[in-house]
Amino acid sequence: MSLIDSAIVANRKHAAHHDVSLANKPAPKVAILTCMDPRLNQLLEWLSIKPADADVIRNVGTAATEDVVRSLMFSIHVLGVREIMVVGHTGCGMETFSEEEFEKHLHKQCGVWAVAPDKFHCYSDVNGQTQKQVLKLRSHPWIPSDVVIRGFVFDLSTGELKEVTPKHDISAVA
Repeated sequence: MSLIDSAIVANRKHAAHHDVSLANKPAPKVAILTCMDPRLNQLLEWLSIKPADADVIRNVGTAATEDVVRSLMFSIHVLGVREIMVVGHTGCGMETFSEEEFEKHLHKQCGVWAVAPDKFHCYSDVNGQTQKQVLKLRSHPWIPSDVVIRGFVFDLSTGELKEVTPKHDISAVA
């Protein structure tokens, strides 16, 4: 049986005991931008945050992209989120390539060059990358200044979450 078929069977069993309160309007307290890496699937549990208390926005490399900002606008201006956590992690696959190397890798795999996406957000330093994403979000004109934005790096080898304090100059963390 495929993993998807197993998931469907498991869902049928779960649905019999489903929490109907989930149909109520969400009221998250925090938005978390983190990586899509499956090793972080239990992040809310590790932080003792209830799923209903967090909007979790995930993409490869924990990049504050246009789509992340689009999601945050809803979290902040519709749902009332007042805190944002940017959570990078050690051992991210985006540290293994430069932008150019990844494009070459894709070209080799697919045989063509493509125009989109125009950037993959590869990086070599998770602390600097996390700082940069915090600064990008702090500078966005649609994120109110009273929304707290803090950056962290989750160490996959120790399980520790360490805060990174951004420098004031975004070019210093490029």
